[in-house]
Amino acid sequence: MEVNLIRLTFIVIIGFFMAIFGGHWFTRWVLSRFKLCSKSQGLKNAGEWVGYLERALVYVLIILDLSNVLGFVVAAKSIARFEELKDRKFSEYFLVGTLASITWAIAIAGLIRYLITFDP
Repeated sequence: MEVNLIRLTFIVIIGFFMAIFGGHWFTRWVLSRFKLCSKSQGLKNAGEWVGYLERALVYVLIILDLSNVLGFVVAAKSIARFEELKDRKFSEYFLVGTLASITWAIAIAGLIRYLITFDP
């Protein structure tokens, strides 16, 4: 019983780091196919940290079987950028980045949920 709990905890923690940091590289790879002409003068590296936190939240929500709350994550992020989303190029860039980031986190969380519930 104790070994199984340690194994499950290890799997969940590894998945957490895969979702956050692997998602960072995946999202950067996806966004590298697009070029945003003018970047806003926001905080340095703030976008990366928003992505880390976004993927962490999505991962935890799915692991805890609270995926019905995911819409609020996307909505909150969109509300914060509402004025900037009026620019079509920025809104497309923002949408591609958000969807890539969330897709990665959902895929990793789904894989981890499968691994922890799999009973050979």
